[in-house]
Amino acid sequence: MAALPMASSLIAPLKVGAQQLAHRISMSAMTRLRMSPGTELPNDLVAQYYEQRASKGGLLVTECAYVRPDGRGYVRAPGLATEAQATAWKPVVQKVHGKGGILYAQLFHAGRVSHSSLVGSKPTVCASPVGMAGNLYVEGGVKADYEVPRALSTEEVEQVPKDFAAAALRAIQAGGFDGIEIHGGNGYLLQAFMAQKTNQRTDKYGGSVANRCRLLLETVDAVAAAVGPERTAVKIQPGITFSDLIEPEADVKETLEYLGPELSKRNLAYVCLSTLNSEPYFRFLGLSEPNIKFDPFRLFRNTFTGTVMANGGISIEAGEELVKSGTADLVAYGVPFIANANLPALVAAGVKTAGLNPGGFDAKVWYAKDPAKDVIGFTDWPRVDPATIKA
Repeated sequence: MAALPMASSLIAPLKVGAQQLAHRISMSAMTRLRMSPGTELPNDLVAQYYEQRASKGGLLVTECAYVRPDGRGYVRAPGLATEAQATAWKPVVQKVHGKGGILYAQLFHAGRVSHSSLVGSKPTVCASPVGMAGNLYVEGGVKADYEVPRALSTEEVEQVPKDFAAAALRAIQAGGFDGIEIHGGNGYLLQAFMAQKTNQRTDKYGGSVANRCRLLLETVDAVAAAVGPERTAVKIQPGITFSDLIEPEADVKETLEYLGPELSKRNLAYVCLSTLNSEPYFRFLGLSEPNIKFDPFRLFRNTFTGTVMANGGISIEAGEELVKSGTADLVAYGVPFIANANLPALVAAGVKTAGLNPGGFDAKVWYAKDPAKDVIGFTDWPRVDPATIKA
């Protein structure tokens, strides 16, 4: 008789904020660019995508949705800047709830990671007028270079938390979402304020680490006041981003050591710590080795007393070890969920990283340019029945 697989530490219950999870495998927010052309509202295919990946007591996080028009960053990505946008998400949320799943909306402001043509022919805005290398797709399927953004005034910065809070309230009330994840990474506006390269301000939002983190914390506080701290989470990603931002090791350490105690005070649902310092991500930016030598997860665990979600190129085995050691409470997987819609069930059946469908690691399927081909690499992956897996 074949031995039964050892129970995975990822398949264990956990209370996260207002929700009781049945397992510790979360689906990370992933921009997929399949919203309806023109309206950029979620559609039946988007609902099917999230429904496929929902599981009883499993937490999913949506692709990032902009909180106001000048925060839009991509063509055919969603927003939660209007009541209509929030209401259009309700059928998606209902599909996830129908399978017993939990859905958080991720909110962001793209900041300089955008283009004037995407934000109403105005300059993009950011902490400081620091340009960004590279280019992006704009309307018409053509590429344009990133531009030098306009620095927000102090008064304009003070408005940002209010806009996040308004979007969060719309998401909960009109969209039916279970909670909110604030995106404080990927070089978007909130991280651009925290990073010294992109924040050269001299007002209360610039200079010291406390000042540079001020906007993030004000945003967290505003969202928590609007929807409750138990429904509020935040994602931070100091270190490496794909948005022309590589922070020095000393800056990463300083940020984590400051934010850990500050976020601990706020009794949030969770903090997602994401790192791209692992294989193969740092190589994508031309680095021969990670730009930080310490373990960011362990450092943050030592400074933060709440629920930690780990994210960033983590294998099933590494995720199990993070939970087993207490370094993280749950793990957010992105790319593995693309081609393995029932990832939690597979892990529960004993599947490890080598046994997963690796097809999601092809960047050609991440985003869609032709609406007629939206299903490809999105909802058409073959599903493995866990009952057929041999121990």
